[in-house]
Amino acid sequence: MIGRFERAMERWTSAAWASVRKPGKKPMDVVARLRRECDDNALIMGRGRTVVPNCFSIELPAASHRRLAGHRERLGPELAAEIRRYAAERSYSFAGPVTVGVVAHPDGGRARYRVRSRLVPCHPPTHKDAPTMALPQVAVPPYKGD
Repeated sequence: MIGRFERAMERWTSAAWASVRKPGKKPMDVVARLRRECDDNALIMGRGRTVVPNCFSIELPAASHRRLAGHRERLGPELAAEIRRYAAERSYSFAGPVTVGVVAHPDGGRARYRVRSRLVPCHPPTHKDAPTMALPQVAVPPYKGD
């Protein structure tokens, strides 16, 4: 079942990205690039806990971005599912929900595509939490007096 889904996802992704690539060039392996982005930016937080980026942005040249207009709504969630599956295989953790956005390169860009990633916590720390962010939370019972 999973193998069939992966093959269908691979065909769909290849078809979508085929409209972006230049004639005669190999298809862009965006999934492999996203996986490498996780591996390259992994943070070891302790024994058995490795946190990887959870917010990804795929920057495309403006013309390519326009060609993918009809697929962007589905492409982001499908690629996010691929990242979550890869992270599960590697026992990676995320700081928050995984998102993948397909955006036009800010200054037009002539490269085929660029992947950027970052860690976006589920709940950003407040000023009060900053010094103790890495410490475990311990409940202390209220003082009842003598």
